[in-house]
Amino acid sequence: MPNTPRRPDHGSDVFASERAHRSVFRLVTTHTAHRNLVIMLSIIVLVSVSFLVLVPWQQTVSGTGKVTSFAPEARPQTVESRINGRIVRWYVREGARVRKGDTIAILADINVNYLDTNLLVRMQSLRDNVQGAQDRSIAVASERRKQAVQRYDASRARLENARIECATSRIRYTRADTLFRQDVIARRDFETAVLNLQKAVADSVNAVASVNVAQQDVIAALAEEERVMNQAMVSVQEADVRLSNTENRLGFGVVLAPLDGTVVRIAKAGAGQTVKEGDELALIVPTTADQAVEIYVSSMDAALIEPGRMVSLHFSGFPAFQFSGWRNINVGIFHGIVKVVDAVDEGTGRFRVLVVPSEQPGFTQWPDERYLRQGTDASAWVLLDEVSIGYELWRQLMGFPPQFPVPVKDERVKQQEKQAKAKK
Repeated sequence: MPNTPRRPDHGSDVFASERAHRSVFRLVTTHTAHRNLVIMLSIIVLVSVSFLVLVPWQQTVSGTGKVTSFAPEARPQTVESRINGRIVRWYVREGARVRKGDTIAILADINVNYLDTNLLVRMQSLRDNVQGAQDRSIAVASERRKQAVQRYDASRARLENARIECATSRIRYTRADTLFRQDVIARRDFETAVLNLQKAVADSVNAVASVNVAQQDVIAALAEEERVMNQAMVSVQEADVRLSNTENRLGFGVVLAPLDGTVVRIAKAGAGQTVKEGDELALIVPTTADQAVEIYVSSMDAALIEPGRMVSLHFSGFPAFQFSGWRNINVGIFHGIVKVVDAVDEGTGRFRVLVVPSEQPGFTQWPDERYLRQGTDASAWVLLDEVSIGYELWRQLMGFPPQFPVPVKDERVKQQEKQAKAKK
């Protein structure tokens, strides 16, 4: 049969076109796994941004240091030798507990001026001799002053007698002159009256001079008595000072404990060794419950710390764990309060910060001195302001300080600003 042309199959074409469209749709349609991944990443980004913006972070300044005491008298005290001497005997051992005034050691003075075993008795005798000699000197000066006063009184009496004699002689002269003019008495009697008057006047003048001399003698005797008394006082005081110095010097050989505590180190061991003045003999740690921590921070961090700031502490030997930015999430962490920030560095550019235990309720008390001994290493985080975690990460990346110190205006400046605004 002749080949006849087929008629087009319209049904097959439609099916083929649908299959092609389906293949194209499968190529452009997102798979379910991809959609889930995009949703998950979006959620993670949203949560991360919310976490960085909304979750707070406590800014801190870190430092390291040691346990100490806040009161100076509660810190370890060194016992030093106050003389150049030789150790005779020790009365304590390392680890022994002592009370204030207990004898720690006996030293023998090796100064040549204090080698005499009877030195104290001799100095006491010397002092008594000086006292006796000065008392006798004062008695002699006082007797001379009394004699001068007596001579002055006698001269005054002679002056009074001379004045009376002069007045009497003048009266007799007047009477004799009248009688002589009347030719009642002889010239010889008149001349005798004249001579008696002249002699009385001369005696009066001598008596006045004697009184003046006696008065000067009294003044000189008083000055001499005062000089002798002052010199005696100085001599006796010098003797007392020498005696007191000798007693103190001999007492320096007995080394006493300056406070209650525990002897932790003896620098010189054994009798017979010599020590110099100022050498350390022993170290005593006081028995006290006073506790503090001294930490050292950089100069930039010191400007951000002020008294009253809360501090998180980790003591060496006490297991601990914490996030510095979340102070409530911690184990084995203790807390304190900044008490003092030194105004000058300790020589290397670092500043000391003293931290004392916090008295606020809810915080763990520090271990007692049996476990937390002075000198124990400590790490500290001074708590500053709360910021978002995102800001803290940005600050760390940029290398900025935790915060910039802003000077606080006092009340006077605030009042002046208010007045200036009111005038405007």
